[in-house]
Amino acid sequence: MPSPANIISLAAIRETLAAHFPEAIPLPVRHWATGWAEIDALEGGVPHNAVTELCGPAACGGFFLHQVLASLQERRELAALVDGGHSFDPGSHDAGAFSRLLTVFCKTAEQSVKVTDLLLRDGNLPLVLLDLQMVPLRGLGRIPSSTWHRFQRLVERSGTALVVMTPQPIVEAARLRITLRAGWSLAALKRPRRELFEHIQAQVYRRGKQVTPMEELHSRIA
Repeated sequence: MPSPANIISLAAIRETLAAHFPEAIPLPVRHWATGWAEIDALEGGVPHNAVTELCGPAACGGFFLHQVLASLQERRELAALVDGGHSFDPGSHDAGAFSRLLTVFCKTAEQSVKVTDLLLRDGNLPLVLLDLQMVPLRGLGRIPSSTWHRFQRLVERSGTALVVMTPQPIVEAARLRITLRAGWSLAALKRPRRELFEHIQAQVYRRGKQVTPMEELHSRIA
């Protein structure tokens, strides 16, 4: 049995650790502005060092990709798109952005996850998009939940902004979830792309709680 003089209290251990390892000043949260005003107005874009899940129909996801590709040209930065369902149509986007986009077409959800894992471990791309919107739900169900937590740890170290595009919420580790809904009719097929944005509703959730402009204002003041 150690003598009372040799017993160190928990409080003393905490004081010692605090003296030798002072708490680091938290880095400011950086965001990738998507160019989608309804999203950027609430969050400033998708956060770096975090996993964001974008849920909704594939058509809405296509509009999101269109905005992101436009932001690539404006920011003159690089990004990667991992297409798990062969839904990406290069012909419907401005070819000028492709020089800044690495696109990988995968056959299965498992293959898409492996490619994304390699890109995140490399850590040289500020933005990685994993598109699983057209992957069958059976394939999505084979992805272990531990995958998303591993991805979150990887982006925390690399500073990458990871956006996982899904038909319904499946990413448990998502720090931010954006849900897109559209109320289009058949007449929408004849309307310009820019007009269709007016009929897409975006709801932003941070850790399960919906973000509103007023809540965001209070959080910044605090």
